[in-house]
Amino acid sequence: MPQEALHRATVGLFVGVGSRFETRETNGISHFLEHMLYRGTAKHPSAHLQNYAFERLGGTLYAATAADHTYVGVNVPPDSLRESLQLLGEVVRGPRLGEIELEKRIVREEIMEDLDEDGRQIEPDNVTRAVAFRDHPLGFPITGPLEALDRFDDAMLRTHLKRYWVARNMVLAVAGACDEDEVLATAKKAFGAVASGEKRAPLPFSPEQHGVRRKHVPSPGSQTDLRISFLTPGEKHAMAPAIDLLLRVLDDGMSTRLYHRLCDDGGLVYDTHAEWEVFADCGILDVTGEVQHERLPEVVKTILQTLAELATVGPTKQEIEKARARHRWGVSASLDVAEDLLSLLGGAVFHDRPRSLETHAAKFDSLSVKDVQAAAKEVFRRDRMQFVTVGTLRDSVREKVLDAVKEFGR
Repeated sequence: MPQEALHRATVGLFVGVGSRFETRETNGISHFLEHMLYRGTAKHPSAHLQNYAFERLGGTLYAATAADHTYVGVNVPPDSLRESLQLLGEVVRGPRLGEIELEKRIVREEIMEDLDEDGRQIEPDNVTRAVAFRDHPLGFPITGPLEALDRFDDAMLRTHLKRYWVARNMVLAVAGACDEDEVLATAKKAFGAVASGEKRAPLPFSPEQHGVRRKHVPSPGSQTDLRISFLTPGEKHAMAPAIDLLLRVLDDGMSTRLYHRLCDDGGLVYDTHAEWEVFADCGILDVTGEVQHERLPEVVKTILQTLAELATVGPTKQEIEKARARHRWGVSASLDVAEDLLSLLGGAVFHDRPRSLETHAAKFDSLSVKDVQAAAKEVFRRDRMQFVTVGTLRDSVREKVLDAVKEFGR
């Protein structure tokens, strides 16, 4: 989408591949292939030369792997847009995939950041996903385990590239200071040789849970990481807009319920967040915090009381109105930031969402207090709850925490 008033252009490529498309044996290959895209092309046959090619144009290649997609993009001055598009097409069409063993050393360090000295997973989000989704690929860490990394070779990478990095499995988006006709013409030249392939569908997920799932991972430190999480319907579900609005009532600014209860009024934590990772068919809503060990029972009790209130009483009209207004402002503000607009509209095409800014801005307008309360009742259920702690949990603290969890939803 052209934004003539801006002084930059953003290119983003969304690819339908991530850890959700993997098996135990291949877990981490999507992330590793993303790393290998930096290792040069025929014209720029090293990581250094490829990085220099982007950076002399004013941009820096950026890539990230998620559970359900991979993103590759670059922000550049408008005068460099055409050449940057051509260079990105070169990276996608013909990555050299060189220095595999060298890149494994780098990714090994990244994986080990989430492990303790005994090789145990201590990254709270990874632990929570494993508890919630178990053997489904949504429970796999995006970076994969060390033993899988050791197996990856040129043949495996090229098979993965050929299967997923194809035109029907991609969406290319450009936003900022650009000419639409020129962008389309350049994109056709840059990406026209990419194989058509097939659009790939991930393995579906259906929750099979009958009560609270708990897991504690001992880990030294001054605080314990807390995750209270709930499996939810996906974004194609009729209730999805109300769940999104519920999230904003919980945590969209420092005056929202979660921050107000735990920080401003309670002084219990330095910071806290609620996040909703959502896919087409399912999602998981997390409430997070880092807590002094002895304060954990009070923090858990306060969080669960806050969630229960939203399910039994609902939010206030003022909370709904504020959340709507902030959402509308956020959509309008995306017109001033090329990256935000690209994420919003490029993501809409990729994830099959409404492509109109006004439709997106208005998605909460018809929702009432009762709609959000109904969403809270659907989400904050014992048979969808995961309770994860990573840190220190002394017996006396554990008993108080378990008591608070047992009372929730009864």
